[in-house]
Amino acid sequence: MTRILPLLAALLATPLSAAEEPLTRIAFGSCFRETKPAPVFDAIAATQPEWFIWLGDNVYGDTEDMAVLRAKYQVATALPGYAALRASCRVIGTWDDHDFGKNDAGNEYPMRREAQQELLDFLEEPAASPRRQQEGVYWSYDQGPEGKKVRFILLDTRYHRDPIGSDGTLLGEAQWKWLESQLVGSPAQVHVIASSIQVLPAEHRFEKWANFPKERARLLALLAREDVPPVILLSGDRHVGEISADRESCGYPLHEITSSSLNQGGGGSDSEPNKLRLGPNFRALNFGTLSLDWSRPAPVVTAALRDVNGTPQRAVTFELQR
Repeated sequence: MTRILPLLAALLATPLSAAEEPLTRIAFGSCFRETKPAPVFDAIAATQPEWFIWLGDNVYGDTEDMAVLRAKYQVATALPGYAALRASCRVIGTWDDHDFGKNDAGNEYPMRREAQQELLDFLEEPAASPRRQQEGVYWSYDQGPEGKKVRFILLDTRYHRDPIGSDGTLLGEAQWKWLESQLVGSPAQVHVIASSIQVLPAEHRFEKWANFPKERARLLALLAREDVPPVILLSGDRHVGEISADRESCGYPLHEITSSSLNQGGGGSDSEPNKLRLGPNFRALNFGTLSLDWSRPAPVVTAALRDVNGTPQRAVTFELQR
């Protein structure tokens, strides 16, 4: 016993590794023009995020020439502010149309396989990663100890998407099956789903899940299932920031935080309709943050939209439970 007690004391005194520590600070954003000034990265770094999520339009590629797309990613990677952020936290992400290769494009874009590799190079995905072998950039990541685990689920709304107006597929059947597998039986307590385009807002005329009514209904039906845990939705694309909440579809308040853009200027309008929006939208440059409080039985989430100085401009706090 005398030999076991010092060993036990030493184990208890050993700090948790980075992989075991519960996440408390997450940042995210979208729509970044690589040739424009990027002071926003300093503000993001100042919030000390443990993870940063690209939500798409990470550069404005808009090309079928992979040398051009690669050069634009290289410009972004070399920016001092972004380099400092990469050095301070984990960076993950998905894409939207402009880094996919063409405005509003889907499965008709001829260079989607090649563009996938360029994005994964930008995100420093290992050369042997299975993510490089599949069709589409969807992927998931787990972080945190048992009982305080976060699962990030990154959707690909481009690679398999049928034309707008077809009411066809948005994700493709393989990705739908994968998404269900990431939610049912998940060991995580917090689930963050990143979609490059908005899920909940349906009234505006721009790209959104509501352009594919069957797919949107399928997603909300999946999230409403009793064997699927509550989720948080993140989205970008719109050059406007807003927080939306659907209190009817899923048996709990389903929140979506849309953060856009990082340096592209405001979009939308102050009067743009969104019956699910909480308060007014935010049209200035912005990024988003999630703060996680693990001190209660159900995780408490504070979601915020912050300006280029890091000052919160819109925020909501909620418990993540049914």
